[in-house]
Amino acid sequence: MADESDIPFPVRFNPFKHHRNFILSILEEVTPEMLTGLLDPVCNNYIDIYTGEMTTEAIGNSVIAFLKSNQVYQVDAFTRWLGSSTGYRQIKLEDHSEWIVRKSNESERYIHLHPARSGPLTIRFKGSTLKTVYLLRAGVAKHGEIPSLENVNLVRNQIGLSPVKKLERNKGILKCLNAFFSSDSLKD
Repeated sequence: MADESDIPFPVRFNPFKHHRNFILSILEEVTPEMLTGLLDPVCNNYIDIYTGEMTTEAIGNSVIAFLKSNQVYQVDAFTRWLGSSTGYRQIKLEDHSEWIVRKSNESERYIHLHPARSGPLTIRFKGSTLKTVYLLRAGVAKHGEIPSLENVNLVRNQIGLSPVKKLERNKGILKCLNAFFSSDSLKD
């Protein structure tokens, strides 16, 4: 199973919210019951997810290298660098992915990181849609299979989400299933 401990200090990054390959590795190994407990940090707001090939460790190391090369790695310089902006900065890594860097509330992991919403290797969905899709994939929906409305509403009920009235192929849950689990759709 993927491991959050691969993220180097002092970077704070939640791969279960923001890293597609990390999420896929978790979904391959958990039961729907185990997954329900992991969904708590996934809010119902929009969530940006990195779809590139860099590992969580490589992303963290690239961000650290970027900050060091710009002499803003040490906490005081980092804080000043962010303060001269709007409290965050957008940076680009070597794979052309774009990331938002801001100061974390944690003293040991003071560099908070998540994908930029407009980045070329970012997909964006509502958290409630992602939770639904993750549970569908972990439990009832086979790869490439379109889930029934009944199964969708069953998993939504399990996690306290209201039912949906219909499923539309290029919207919401079905769009997310396709975008998240189809590697071909990520190349467009």
